[in-house]
Amino acid sequence: MTIGATIRRIRKSSGLTQAELGALIHFTQPAVSQLEHDGPAAYDVRVLRRVATALQVPLTALLAADEEAELKRRQFFKTGLGTALAADTRQQTNSSEAGRTRIGASDVERIVSGIDQLHELQLVAGGDRLCALATNQSRYVQHLLDHGDYSEKVGATLAGAAAEMMTVAGWIHYDAGRWEDAKRYYADAAQAATATGDGIAAAHAWINACLLSYREGSRPREGIKLAEAAQLAARREGGPKLRALAAIREAEAYGAIGDRSAMVAAVGRAHRAYESTRGRDPGYLAHLPEAQLSGLTGLVFMRIGSHRESAAYLRAAIAGTATYPRETAAWRIRLAESYLQSGSIADACVLLTDHFEAASAVASTRLQAALQGIVSAVRPHSAVREVRELLGMWTARS
Repeated sequence: MTIGATIRRIRKSSGLTQAELGALIHFTQPAVSQLEHDGPAAYDVRVLRRVATALQVPLTALLAADEEAELKRRQFFKTGLGTALAADTRQQTNSSEAGRTRIGASDVERIVSGIDQLHELQLVAGGDRLCALATNQSRYVQHLLDHGDYSEKVGATLAGAAAEMMTVAGWIHYDAGRWEDAKRYYADAAQAATATGDGIAAAHAWINACLLSYREGSRPREGIKLAEAAQLAARREGGPKLRALAAIREAEAYGAIGDRSAMVAAVGRAHRAYESTRGRDPGYLAHLPEAQLSGLTGLVFMRIGSHRESAAYLRAAIAGTATYPRETAAWRIRLAESYLQSGSIADACVLLTDHFEAASAVASTRLQAALQGIVSAVRPHSAVREVRELLGMWTARS
């Protein structure tokens, strides 16, 4: 069942006509019909949120269809980022040079809006389902850079947007376990941002590249250098959340080499930065609530074996991410890892069995690998009742 078909089924079960649903979401009846027949608006998360509110269902209920195939097949925004909105279609204008599209400030604004939507879709659907979409969007923006016609000012903002688009594409591929692709996107993003002097976009690219370096386990000191470079790039204009994210990634890199003193200092900088008001954060960091910082801090303490602190921060992350069930499931997987590493095998298994359906449904190769690792680690302890229950669920799932 596609997203449009899911909306149609829920609308009918609620006893609403297309016109009545349209009145609730400020769409015309024909626009609702297009939505239910998988028009481009069916893949705009802002539209879907309005529909979910009108139908009184969670957003995830609308995405419970086979959206992976749909997203791959439709390219999400067929004629450019942001044009999927039924109430905001536009025609691209050509410059005097044949075959070259004229790009203005409003076009770049739509691209930035599309970047924000990709970030939010990743929180809702997971990276595994979005790789093709992210690739298409990155190619589209790069095509505009190479072949569009624009002023010097618009060109600079377009280059910065291209860097951010490549960074979010890298994050989606990282979440899907495609690390080589992620590396390539991050390198291209950093190069584009540096070339145009966009310190905020450069910082974001280096923050994510830092994460990749120490998660692979082979280059944690490189991760420290990248995190330091990100903080330097963000120092002039970067906002509280960007600087906090850079510092917490540095802390995790120090944790990877076992330098507790430097790690704790970086954690302190991250939380102080988060509480400040200086600078500007890009739109995508609206998705960095305090709960997210708590979860990342929990991962830092887990790296050095401080599991009491780790568990406290991870529980705070779980409590603060109810809006995004996928994120809540992800933090529960990480909390189970912390329990397991501390020797609390039964607690780890109880946490996962109580929330097994959500944890096993997360569409992230990265997180599913973590879940598989927990199952493999507890298997030798099958004499424990809680372990047997988890293994039974895992077997039934397979």
